[in-house]
Amino acid sequence: MVEIVLYGYFGKGNLGDEALREAWSRALAEVGQVVAFAPPRLPHGETVIFTGEPLQDRTSRRSLLFYAAAIKAAVGRGKTVLGAVGVDVRSLLGRWILPRILCDVDYISVRDPLSREGLRLLGVDAREARDVALSLDPPTGTHRGPVLLNLTPSLPPEARAAALDFAREAATRLGRPLKGLVMARGEDEQALVGLELIAPRTVDEAREVIGGATLAVGARLHFLEFALICGTPFVAVPYAPKVNAFLALVERDLPHGIPRIPGASVRDTLE
Repeated sequence: MVEIVLYGYFGKGNLGDEALREAWSRALAEVGQVVAFAPPRLPHGETVIFTGEPLQDRTSRRSLLFYAAAIKAAVGRGKTVLGAVGVDVRSLLGRWILPRILCDVDYISVRDPLSREGLRLLGVDAREARDVALSLDPPTGTHRGPVLLNLTPSLPPEARAAALDFAREAATRLGRPLKGLVMARGEDEQALVGLELIAPRTVDEAREVIGGATLAVGARLHFLEFALICGTPFVAVPYAPKVNAFLALVERDLPHGIPRIPGASVRDTLE
């Protein structure tokens, strides 16, 4: 049986990345033996699949440089795949590096049209595929639980304040408690100060909590994806292009747009 190396930001306390590991591992179980690798270890194996958002320098240019080195190392040892990844490269250095690194990758798919267009402008061909976390099974939630709020420290203060005000008013109108949900341990807590926190330790636990919520108000991509697969009504606080790209995909099949903060009215949203 072939060994498949799954490479991503695993084991760092981010439930979005853990969801990717879980979903990819399930999908590939019948194909081969799946082994997960994470930075700072470089990947090596017959087949390496990169997941998540390795092609970005929004949070750090060093991150992109490291992943470029990791992709180069994988290409030199076997088949290399970028599986439904996100792309958000802003620096001139990053745009110079990517075409030179990706030209030897065996297969590239991206999770949204925005990522595909970003690579196209760099002369890199890629197919579009949905984020594999969306393939996870939904729990059987009652949607009678609290209003959940998920925020990230990178949000501008005014956006955080607007989201908190919205969530508090929505919780009051719905007669439900308001609780903060931590998707990335060691990060989200900073943006949810003053709230009672729920910090799931597993992907299944996070989906159960979100599936039981009355309303989800949040920023992180996989928080919103979990709300979608759980059938929980949600309001988005877009903090990065990838979130707007996800919302655009969802809105293709909706008669109305998804409420966004700032801008959304609690009254109009709940009606």
